[in-house]
Amino acid sequence: MLCEEKFFEIYSRDAESISFSPYRICSIGAHSDHNLGKITGFAIDKGIHIAFRPKSNGVVEMVSIQFPKRAQWHIREIGDKTGDWADYLRGATWALAKEHALTVGLCGVIEGSLPIGGLSSSAAVILAFLDALCRVNGIKLAPQEMIDIAFDAEKNYVGVNVGTLDQSCEVLSKK
Repeated sequence: MLCEEKFFEIYSRDAESISFSPYRICSIGAHSDHNLGKITGFAIDKGIHIAFRPKSNGVVEMVSIQFPKRAQWHIREIGDKTGDWADYLRGATWALAKEHALTVGLCGVIEGSLPIGGLSSSAAVILAFLDALCRVNGIKLAPQEMIDIAFDAEKNYVGVNVGTLDQSCEVLSKK
């Protein structure tokens, strides 16, 4: 994966792990779940990958293959959203920190396997990052907790009017 190569290029060492969240397809149309409509959806084998390593100083430093500008914040000083691609990651940090004590940050490179837009890529970004942040902090979340925290991040930090279809499909779908 390109994110692993880019990680080595930036940090001169291999990533410790890879996090993945699939994209989802909603065959009857999107944006019906938060409007109380009928829904259906399923995950596909394409999605978001994050190559990462823990950072014991609590700093999160992320680079995107698709977007310019490195994003950086501390797990205890997330700050307000800035209107860039990393707001989804900051939101995941914010939402997880409300429920769990975070002590470890991470450095990572994020990569989407399809062109940007559609397929609930924002939920996949949040879930892949949330998985990585949980892993470096030794936090194990039940599937419903992953869904709820990712939903909280996107709706209440980023400010997107969403339901839980995207997160549910991406967390609960099976091969």
